[in-house]
Amino acid sequence: LVPEKIFANSVQNISWEEAPQVVTKAQELTRKASSDRDKLELIYNFVIDNIKYDYKKAEGLPPDYLPHPEETYVSGKGICYDYASLCAAMLRSIGIPAKLVMGKAEKIPDYHAWNEVYIDGEWLVIDTTFDAKLKEVDKSYDMIKERQAYQATRVY
Repeated sequence: LVPEKIFANSVQNISWEEAPQVVTKAQELTRKASSDRDKLELIYNFVIDNIKYDYKKAEGLPPDYLPHPEETYVSGKGICYDYASLCAAMLRSIGIPAKLVMGKAEKIPDYHAWNEVYIDGEWLVIDTTFDAKLKEVDKSYDMIKERQAYQATRVY
């Protein structure tokens, strides 16, 4: 078993096996893509274009909150944990190893969630929440983030 493949499983906070619409959308988006990097870009763009940040949800979050990718997909909104869970669920459902990572990020004052995605033999850091916000206000961004700008405290 390749160690990266553990990050393709459906787990409690990335339950893609319980998200049929998410799986269908991921397959639909990536059907004609020729490489894993192309698939990543298609899913990343889908998430940043279609999910809006839910400030109200962020204010009243219970301490035991768990994201549900299907709910995020259907509602079109969520917090960083939801963005990262949806992105990981979509990628994992098509066989691309993806981590949901929580911790601190340089430009974000609060506890944050993002993804690391295994492409061409390396783990790439991506942050769909941050980039969706930048895109919304017409600021430039790069899909791949600098690893040193993110400090993980939990990895799923």
